[in-house]
Amino acid sequence: MDEHVPRTFVAVCDRQSFRAAGEDVGRTQSAVSQQIKGLEAELGVQLFNRSTRSVEMTPAGQTFYSHACSLLSRHREAVSAARGASVLPYLRIGATDDIAAYGLVPVLRALEDGPEPCSLDLETHSSQMLLASLGSRYDLVIVVSPQRSRTGDLVASVPLVWLGSASLSTSQNALPLAVYADRCAMRDAAIAALDTSAVKWTTKATVSGLVVIEAAVRAGIAVAPALAGFHAADLPTVTSLPALPHLELRIVAGTPVGETYLPYVRKGLQGLLEAKG
Repeated sequence: MDEHVPRTFVAVCDRQSFRAAGEDVGRTQSAVSQQIKGLEAELGVQLFNRSTRSVEMTPAGQTFYSHACSLLSRHREAVSAARGASVLPYLRIGATDDIAAYGLVPVLRALEDGPEPCSLDLETHSSQMLLASLGSRYDLVIVVSPQRSRTGDLVASVPLVWLGSASLSTSQNALPLAVYADRCAMRDAAIAALDTSAVKWTTKATVSGLVVIEAAVRAGIAVAPALAGFHAADLPTVTSLPALPHLELRIVAGTPVGETYLPYVRKGLQGLLEAKG
């Protein structure tokens, strides 16, 4: 069995969506569907109950899920062991896509060329999924948490801002939002602020990636919460909407390799934030 097939299957189980799973594994929704159909034909069982709104595992799917996760874990261990035999340590690092795109990538470049260089593997997911896979899939993760969280080590407290056209905030219609499909601290904080101020809202775009959120804002069809400094510089901010809180960037190690590189990554992110002002 091709290793990519169980990876796609696990992504569908975790995301409960063929579309979102496709974004995770770099395939179209139709390609994911064909892979799952092929897997079901190979196994001779139905793995999912499908409807227009949901994808749920059958009992056979639940059984195969645990074995598929074990298979992928052993594959990662084998790859890690092989890379561990090389001169450079291998660091598996996870982050939310906004932190990765606008903060972590330059830090990792400096890390590769620093006093203790390493071989890097970067993945992006929601904070919840990153923490759930810490120690097995990731050595080190950077997540976004509410204030006064006890998760890992604090990197910085960063204000949330509204991105979008000011005209949307003054319309009599419900405020259109572009938000992540997975529950996250930014989404929760934005909705809480709107509800507290009795501002009517509706979701215009519910997506799994930063690119679509920024595209929706740029097109003027929605507003979105974002961490200040961790978004495209050309996007306008809106000050007429309810104030948003600060959130915390926190870094968490799950393995000895992660513990080794945690101080370097934290220092690099803090230096980048200071440069952003």
